[in-house]
Parts: sequence; structure tokens; C-alpha cells
Amino acid sequence: MHEELSAKLSVLSLRLTRKSMSAAEANLLLAVATTSVPSEVRARYLRDQDISTVHADVHVDAEGADSLRLHAVVHVDLTYKGDMVRSSGRTRRKINNRLQDLAQRHCA
Repeated sequence: MHEELSAKLSVLSLRLTRKSMSAAEANLLLAVATTSVPSEVRARYLRDQDISTVHADVHVDAEGADSLRLHAVVHVDLTYKGDMVRSSGRTRRKINNRLQDLAQRHCA
């Protein structure tokens, strides 16, 4: 796998059904969260710099006890050294897992 140079994350939307919760409740909620990338993952290769950028909007959904719910959309930008546009299926799965992991951690 190519070397990851940087990761930038931003929350596009965040919706909680309860306004106050303890840190333990928030951690438990995120532990059961599911993530998905419903739209396409966009990758661009800058040949002169030998750098690839990968962009995706990741959805994080969780439902806990006492009608506690979370829905967030996190925009993730990853920068890699090398050509990620023409990558193998295995590498694409690793990138997809990395996108989802970063989004879930960012919500925490």
C-alpha cells in the first residue's frame, strides 16, 4: 500500500436526537455505529507531483438505548504518495476501510 501523507476531515452534517449525554453514552453509541460510503469515492492523480488525492462523503449512523440516535456525514480527504487511481481491488478495500474508520473516529 502507498504511504498516506495527510488526512483532512470535516463534518458536513450532524444530527443527534438527544441534546445531552455522558461521555460513556457517546462512546457506547459510536461503538455500535455503522459507516457507509453511499456515493462514489473520487480519486485524482497528480503525475508531476506523484501524489493522489481521495475524496469521499462517509455516513455514520448509530442507534442506542433510550431513543438515542446519531446521523452524521463526514467529508474525508486523503492524500497518498503514488498513483491510487489505478489501484487493485485489495487496495481500494483498504482505502474504503480507512475512510470509514477516520469518519467514525472524527465523530467521537
